[in-house]
Amino acid sequence: MRRVVGLTIVLLSLAGCGDAGPEPADRTRGGAGSAAESAEQATDRVRAAVETMEQTSFAFRNTSDDGASVIDGVVHRPSESTTMKMAITMEDAGTSVTQFVRIGDRGWGRIDLIMAPVDGVPASTEGVTQWKVLPPEMLAQEPFRQVAGGAFLVSTDLFTGVTGLHQTAPQTYAGTIDIAAHPLVGLLDESFVATLGERARAVPLTVTLDLTGRITTLVMDVPDHRLETRFTDFDAVTAPVPPATVGP
Repeated sequence: MRRVVGLTIVLLSLAGCGDAGPEPADRTRGGAGSAAESAEQATDRVRAAVETMEQTSFAFRNTSDDGASVIDGVVHRPSESTTMKMAITMEDAGTSVTQFVRIGDRGWGRIDLIMAPVDGVPASTEGVTQWKVLPPEMLAQEPFRQVAGGAFLVSTDLFTGVTGLHQTAPQTYAGTIDIAAHPLVGLLDESFVATLGERARAVPLTVTLDLTGRITTLVMDVPDHRLETRFTDFDAVTAPVPPATVGP
């Protein structure tokens, strides 16, 4: 499993199942008909876009190239809220669906195991079927800390590992990212990142911006596990609310 397993383990242990705002200013240049930006300009443009994203509410969808894992969610800056739903499909085993909601300093999580049909036996849902409260000390730890605000996908800290940025097309930039220094990027399993060795230190990266300087697409060509994230609904997402029912 190449996605992080920490969320699943923690939520299973809790269950006793085993151990809208104004448009940002146009900060993008290099449109159709203009000269390509210098490397310095490209770096400044992408870093400015990351800073813009850290102040912007958005919805996100992160997918792997094999289609086995999908992460959906929203980041709502005014309420300091984040939601995440991660579905991982395991061949011949079924799908695990992990969900997380954080509002300010409060958090909740759950996981459902959707078992694949076997020998004529229909699929079934097992595992945690109620939301569980996540204590503050847990929210302060990884990977929960990285999920908050979508930091596992786009953040100033994450992009300190990005180098060699250059413009490849209008509003599109390429470079490399050191995921060895940030192994939880995309909620990857740290042990998987470790197996990549030196390849993890220069993973090809492509960033696409809109005309107002926000990131719309982020692609990381992680060896054997390409990740693509699309950002939408800028400053138009609904503020998350606590789960309606929470288990003991």
